Amino acid sequence: MVRFLFVSFLLVSCGAFGQSAELKSLIESLQATFTKVETVAKTYEQEMKLVEYSTLNYSYKQTDQKGTVTSFSIDFNLADIDPYAVRQETQKDIIYVVLAARNKQKLIRTIKDGKTEPYDNELRVHAMNVDHARVILEIIKKCIPLGEKITTEKLKLSGYENMKLWLEGSIKQVNFGNKLVEQNIKEQKYPGSFKLVQIESDGKSSHQVESVFNVVDINLSTLAFKISGNSFALKFDMLERLKSVSIRRDGVAKPFVDEVTIYTNGVDEARDIKTVLTLMAPLTLEKVKADYPVFKNDGQSLETIVSLVKNVGINDKTYTQSILGKCITTFSLTEQTASNTEINSYTFNWMDVNPTMYRLQVSGDKMQMELPMLDKWKVVSHSKNDQLAGYDAEVNIIVEDMEVGRRLRNSMDKVIQYCKNSYKPPFPADQTGMINWMVAKVGEVTQDQIAIKQTMELAEKGNSDKMKLTVVEVKASKSVEEVFEFNLSDVNPTSVDFLTRGKWIYVKLETNFKNKIIKAYKDGQIRPYVFSLEIAAADIETARGLIAVFKKSAENLKNK
Repeated sequence: MVRFLFVSFLLVSCGAFGQSAELKSLIESLQATFTKVETVAKTYEQEMKLVEYSTLNYSYKQTDQKGTVTSFSIDFNLADIDPYAVRQETQKDIIYVVLAARNKQKLIRTIKDGKTEPYDNELRVHAMNVDHARVILEIIKKCIPLGEKITTEKLKLSGYENMKLWLEGSIKQVNFGNKLVEQNIKEQKYPGSFKLVQIESDGKSSHQVESVFNVVDINLSTLAFKISGNSFALKFDMLERLKSVSIRRDGVAKPFVDEVTIYTNGVDEARDIKTVLTLMAPLTLEKVKADYPVFKNDGQSLETIVSLVKNVGINDKTYTQSILGKCITTFSLTEQTASNTEINSYTFNWMDVNPTMYRLQVSGDKMQMELPMLDKWKVVSHSKNDQLAGYDAEVNIIVEDMEVGRRLRNSMDKVIQYCKNSYKPPFPADQTGMINWMVAKVGEVTQDQIAIKQTMELAEKGNSDKMKLTVVEVKASKSVEEVFEFNLSDVNPTSVDFLTRGKWIYVKLETNFKNKIIKAYKDGQIRPYVFSLEIAAADIETARGLIAVFKKSAENLKNK
């Protein structure tokens, strides 16, 4: 409270509530011109006064021939009045001076006999005659530029902490007549992250809504007034329309949303909040970046990811998550409800994650980090309830909120680069060593009672270019043997890649220009020449090594 009072003192001392002596003098001179205005049917007693800064209150009592008195109180800010739309208007036996808001915005609040009316875009000041109307026009036109200047310079806040304290002390209760909204906002654990609590009641029922958002995620170009009937609010969207705002209604998690609405007691409150949020955004970005983990080396980013991947509970669902702190990692996810448990695990290499495509995505009340693989490769080994289910092209890590997702994303940048830099081919650099490694790694692979028995060998002794691949596929009691003879120098290095089919992972390769020059046999019978081969691999890393060794061998032999 003491700190907030200090900020308030700064505001007061910066401009004595913004009341320019010149503006005050003009308003007093305008008030001095007011006397009772009479028409055939009604009389008007009016008053114009400066409330604070550049906000004016225009009030009048309207008395009809029966003696019925109706009171009006109208609040408006001079900075909102369009100087080119101030005009004189005659209606039968009365002359008005019309003040219209810029761009026809409904920024003028009227209270009639104590009840708030719908906001309007203009107000009418009663003049005694044409000469009086001209005086009012002249004074108002002098007041408008002063009001603009006072409004612009109203908030002299500096530094993130002062702005945060101002925000926490300025979002407050709002009464719309038939609806009361109790509001408060407080900074949370992470810099720039705020929880906005709004308790709406109409006398019959009440509901509490909690919205958590970060100022750094606000799309400042969407900060706008939201006016509906007699209610006034400030509304804004999140950057890229990402549903980054977590919502709880009466204690129950609701779907994430991409916008926030703060209710206010009129345009001045909304304008001030808009100004402070705009000023806070760049300072918040600095705070957020400074709060990211600092790594002594890139390898520490793996440890950070381990700490960020944690259990998440959403109403009746629990997601138990963990990940290994390795480049070749396994992400485990158990999804549990009262009636069902599902266990999944995903093994992948961080170097396969596309660094330009991973993103936070929201589906209802679940936020997750999507990690797509490079070139949409299906190189994620997916097991369900401890059984291989197949290969996927992405991994989805569930995150509690935007703050965890933001830090996870920051750490992943470093992890991906670290794993790429630290990867070393698993085979020797010389051609003979590469051939021996290749021969050793092409072997038997079994899935779902189907066995593919493979052997790779030199087709001609002493010729490290010419290779022979034998493939025997065994299903139940049936087997098929295929034999292929080809030159490594005929392989197109750019064609060597991953290929997945259900639970099987293959290395595919093609000849240069897809020439049909690979000799083929099936069950001992000569078959037509082909231009491509598929070699089954035991796992993704074996396939990765085979891809690299085929590419390297083909390039080495071409250069001879």
